[in-house]
Amino acid sequence: RPIIVTQYVISALIAFTAGIIMTGLVTGIDTRLYNSSLIYDVLLVVVLGGIGLSGGQGGVRNVIAGTILVGILTNGMTILNFSYTSQNLIKSVILLGALAIDAIINPRDEQTSQSGDI
Repeated sequence: RPIIVTQYVISALIAFTAGIIMTGLVTGIDTRLYNSSLIYDVLLVVVLGGIGLSGGQGGVRNVIAGTILVGILTNGMTILNFSYTSQNLIKSVILLGALAIDAIINPRDEQTSQSGDI
């Protein structure tokens, strides 16, 4: 047990250090959220990778496949000269469709949908 806690502490310290370094490096970059499609990309990779947002099954191979799909989609839209707003809109529609399909394929049963459950 102490070894596991130590691993988490070391991981948190490394992440903290990386965050401080990245904060120092991105001061000259426009970091406004509306101009970034990173949040859509991350959620889209996870959902297209087959990992449900309520937890469950998935794997590294599926996430890699989702990453490749999102990369191809983003590169295609960039080559076709779509604006950031259009790219985010298309990614959002794909994300909603993937979530709807996931809800149909993996319906929540009574045990997992009790009150207080996310």
